[in-house]
Amino acid sequence: MKPWADEIEQHIQTYAALLGNLDWWPQYVYHFTDVHNAVNILKLGYLYSRNEAEKRSVMAIDNASPEVIQQTQPEHFNFVRLYFRPRTPTQYMNEGIRPRNQRELGGAHCPVPVFFCFDALTVLALDDTEFSNGNMGSSRAEHSRERDFFFRIPFDFVYHNRWFPPEDRDEIVFRRNAEVLVPEALVLEPALKFIACRSAAERQTLLNLLPLGLANQWASRIRLGVSALFERQWTYVEEVITVDNAVTFRFNPNTRTPGPFTVSFSYQEDGTENIRSWQGVKEQLNRDLTFRFQQSGDRWGTATLRLDDSLAFVGLLMFEEIPF
Repeated sequence: MKPWADEIEQHIQTYAALLGNLDWWPQYVYHFTDVHNAVNILKLGYLYSRNEAEKRSVMAIDNASPEVIQQTQPEHFNFVRLYFRPRTPTQYMNEGIRPRNQRELGGAHCPVPVFFCFDALTVLALDDTEFSNGNMGSSRAEHSRERDFFFRIPFDFVYHNRWFPPEDRDEIVFRRNAEVLVPEALVLEPALKFIACRSAAERQTLLNLLPLGLANQWASRIRLGVSALFERQWTYVEEVITVDNAVTFRFNPNTRTPGPFTVSFSYQEDGTENIRSWQGVKEQLNRDLTFRFQQSGDRWGTATLRLDDSLAFVGLLMFEEIPF
């Protein structure tokens, strides 16, 4: 532990008091990734640096901009990278789901985002933890583990969450992307406090993708994220409803990217090899999408919904026969 851990704790308390209803922001440090990567992280029990994740072949979805990756110094890939805050400019650019031709960051994006929220004091006070004063993909960024460097970081800009004039844009965007850097690997326990999903449907997807034992182990800490974690400006499934012989997917009505999407849906009834499927193009997905099929009695099975090349939902559905 750093000998100045008490000062880090005071720093967290100071900014919590300054941020009003965002007082919880400084209490955590954040790792943002796609649901497929989240599954691998929970299976391994570690967050790994980019180099280590590639070596172990555990990065299922790469949500980083190819252009930014090319500009990043190779040594930076040896760090596990977390943010001091959620809703960073990087998250704004890649939170999905977005149609193929409407993606930024060179086509990379994070279709089903999951937040790993770690206790800030525990991670920041680790002996080897370093800090950057801005976006590590920028040549401007500096990083260090030293006390004086930490307290020179302009945290008023790091936690900035208000309107700003155009002439301040570059500086504020750079600082909002300041990072927490842990060499090579970060063990999840005991620092990981909770995991946040964007919607009930996406929480169900994460739990369904996990092996049963891990799903049971982590279920109580996999939560719905509050509004200040996710941007929620793009397409995603909010909830899934089954009534009689129909399943309805309710989408974010406020999406900026409602389509067009190539939709692929499949449903496999439990205990059978029978798979019902549908594929077609939907010009807009900002309300409900319903699939109906013939069946009788109580039934359950696994439904999978994909939009273009992105998994939007997978989970167990239960259909109950209506007795009237």
